[in-house]
Amino acid sequence: MTATTAIGDVEARHHYRLRGRVRSVRVRPWADQPTLEVVLVDGTGGISAIFMARRRIGGVRPGTVMTIEGVAGTHQHRLAMLNPVYELVSVPGRS
Repeated sequence: MTATTAIGDVEARHHYRLRGRVRSVRVRPWADQPTLEVVLVDGTGGISAIFMARRRIGGVRPGTVMTIEGVAGTHQHRLAMLNPVYELVSVPGRS
């Protein structure tokens, strides 16, 4: 397994693998497409994972622990990753 970086250490325009717990999930329009915004947090900070043209991802809900990987940037003046590669680590209610 590849090591992860603390979200609080993330800087824009660098590639990272991050692990955290989903704090919130919402669907918002972006360029006439539904866009899923997942806020991922760890003990050091938070980042938005933006999934274009998606309304949902199975298992992604508040409390899910997941990793995301990609290049960090900003979206609406906050840290974000656009269409990151993701892996679900644990999903609440699943054994």
